[in-house]
Amino acid sequence: MSKERVVEISLSMAGGMIASFFGAYFPVICCVLVAIIFDFITGIIKSKVIGEPINSQKGTIGFWRKMALLMALFFGIFLDVFIPIMLGIVSVNIPFKLPIGTIVGCYIVINESISIFENINKAAPSALPKWIKKLLQGAGKTIDKGGQTDEDKTEHS
Repeated sequence: MSKERVVEISLSMAGGMIASFFGAYFPVICCVLVAIIFDFITGIIKSKVIGEPINSQKGTIGFWRKMALLMALFFGIFLDVFIPIMLGIVSVNIPFKLPIGTIVGCYIVINESISIFENINKAAPSALPKWIKKLLQGAGKTIDKGGQTDEDKTEHS
């Protein structure tokens, strides 16, 4: 068997084991990781284009922020497993499953997407259509307000 074939089989087995371990969360984890990597890369590109120095202190802070995002994701996944087990122990049935890990993953991807587009906009302002910029600004404001739009706030006032 060739060396390439051994590597191919090994990577396939490792990928299969990882996918089995994380089950339905594998796509969510992959999307979060891709968004984090894109944000990192576009941040470096932005810094180079606008002449902003890249320093180790800023990089270290960014790294630990990304680690906090991943910890939030994995804690959400943990809660998805833990809550049903604990409810089963106390004999409480709920008719639905609240996918906390998926919700946290979606939040992270949306938040990272806003940052990616902000980086692209600063590096190449003409690269994005104006409607995307407005959409992202609106999404960022809605996220910052805890999901409430200005219309929701006036309805509840």
